[in-house]
Amino acid sequence: MMRICSRLAVAVAACAMTALLLAGCAGKPPALEPTTAEQLQADVLGVTEAAAAGDLVQARSELSHAEANLRTAAASGQVAPERSAEIQAAINLVSADLSTAIDAAEAQAASAARDLAEAEAAQADADAKQAAEDAKQAEEDAKDNQNKDCKGKDCDD
Repeated sequence: MMRICSRLAVAVAACAMTALLLAGCAGKPPALEPTTAEQLQADVLGVTEAAAAGDLVQARSELSHAEANLRTAAASGQVAPERSAEIQAAINLVSADLSTAIDAAEAQAASAARDLAEAEAAQADADAKQAAEDAKQAEEDAKDNQNKDCKGKDCDD
């Protein structure tokens, strides 16, 4: 359930970024050059696809790539400063969602690993106890067999 909610949050945030990018293509002089908008939209698509596939680390990598492209575009004047700030704010939101989702996934994996280690230790303990009981039973059986063999005979043991 947590994984679905995390992916949904990331996807919604990525869609919000896409909407911000598309909004820059309307009306007055472009605050975002069309080719830059296309590049950033492709970057956002990469984030969305990775998040939807459950590969949150790849989604974070794609987001870092989008952020680098935004900075490059802003530095070269392809994105107006206010527009760059809006897109960066959306990137920050997605980044926070990804970090939260990755932290939750790592905590869940650590918990599962602990549970598995505890189960394996319990099984090893049970196996050791069973082996000790089997050895004790084998020893008792051997003594019983020796006693049966010695009945009516002169056995030194």
